[in-house]
Amino acid sequence: MFKDRTWQEKLLIVAGALMVMALILKDQLIPPFILLFGLSTIPFWKGEKEVKLKKVVFPMIVLFVLYAVSFLFVVNKSQGILQLTTRLSFLIFPVLAILMSRGLKPARLGLKWGFILGSGISMLFSFFRAVFTEGGFSGDAFQSNVYGVNMHASYLALIFLFACALLFMDKSNSKLIKISKWAFLGLTVVSLFYLRSLGAFVCVAAIFTAVPIWKALKTRNWKWLLTLPLYGLIFFLGLKSSPKISNDVEASLTSMSVWSESPSQFIKNNVNNIESNTVRLVVWTVSTNMIVANPFGVGLGDESDLLMREYYKHGYSGYAERRLNPHQQFLQTGISIGWLGIITLFVLFISLIIASFRTGDLALFIGAICISVSCLFESMLERQVGVIFLSMLVFYIAIVRFDQLKKKPSE
Repeated sequence: MFKDRTWQEKLLIVAGALMVMALILKDQLIPPFILLFGLSTIPFWKGEKEVKLKKVVFPMIVLFVLYAVSFLFVVNKSQGILQLTTRLSFLIFPVLAILMSRGLKPARLGLKWGFILGSGISMLFSFFRAVFTEGGFSGDAFQSNVYGVNMHASYLALIFLFACALLFMDKSNSKLIKISKWAFLGLTVVSLFYLRSLGAFVCVAAIFTAVPIWKALKTRNWKWLLTLPLYGLIFFLGLKSSPKISNDVEASLTSMSVWSESPSQFIKNNVNNIESNTVRLVVWTVSTNMIVANPFGVGLGDESDLLMREYYKHGYSGYAERRLNPHQQFLQTGISIGWLGIITLFVLFISLIIASFRTGDLALFIGAICISVSCLFESMLERQVGVIFLSMLVFYIAIVRFDQLKKKPSE
């Protein structure tokens, strides 16, 4: 990794790795590491920028601008400043991607091994901490709300899946790397089991669906699509092997059926019901009504206060006291910056998936699919870790694609 590299390239690799590891292990400490990474890219700004080859970053910049403009019209300025600060990564990483014209491989190496090492440390620490605490392989320390460190299970599971994909796509002939792949996969499976995140299970299902489609399109061998039924069977067996997830899915289908008959009546009949599926259906309905009533959004900073007001209006004081968000990123974005924000976010994810597919890197494609799917069930971009993870992924894909397109004419 460091052989025959300049000190600037070594610094870039180390800064990238430390930044990602800080995100995974202690995201509260990440600002100085982002600054260090940004400074380490400066020696690689010289050269043709060829901005049009990095077009995948522009929807993210537009999204940040929309948030910034909406902030000008909000009442709760203090909350707006906090929210806008959290989203600064939507601007920082795209700008760094645009400025960099060299040093792309060292930057990729730093990010890649940061995800792998950070995830490995997090998974090992979580597992052994739980074992030592309980003196076995079950108990309170293995519960999903306790297991894992630093962040919510949905974010951890997403990062672990992406890190596992990055390691498995490594083409090194090293025996250590080959052994590590299977050990890391085992750790990932164990971690997902104990984290018990329904979002992670949906991501795994999305991966099982996306990989055969990827292979079929890349190889033009449509027989890959015949594996989809097999993956469907594996998904079904996995569903049945976990009573908790199986019950969650069954409860989700039942709630959806009742809600579809009359959303307004569903809200009236479930005042302050905190069952997870009911919560989502209620907040999705209330959020949708808010977006219809405010097509340009209510502004970054006021969205939470006005959503709480809607909860009280419908008698959901318990939801307001818990300050529940919409649990769906498109709705969350729509409340803040309206339909234009929803469209921009949709374009961002579509361009991310397309760009990741064109890189030919399956790990990046899996990362793009997983974050896109996760945003359908959680407000993933309302916390710093979600914002920075997506920003890093956009940066990663942008520099990989830029490097490929820049070399293409001479090949």
